[in-house]
Amino acid sequence: MKFGLPLRIILYLAIIFTVINGWWFMALPLLLFGVWRFEFRVEIILVGIVYDALFGMVRGMGLWGYAGTLTAIGILTMIAILKRVVR
Repeated sequence: MKFGLPLRIILYLAIIFTVINGWWFMALPLLLFGVWRFEFRVEIILVGIVYDALFGMVRGMGLWGYAGTLTAIGILTMIAILKRVVR
């Protein structure tokens, strides 16, 4: 694809901006688009870790402090299965 790298960079910047501002509900559609469009699918896990580091990892929360990362891994798994079925 001719515009693959610029689109990916713009997408990453938009995801970073939404996560830093706490707009995770806007970051999820961007992440889903990125996972569906591009082969390298680690960005959803990285954003989950960043989100947890900024807003979720509180002492004493245990496993619930990693909810964003676990959700990201679950979404990634579902989309990988759907990609195999659709393609």
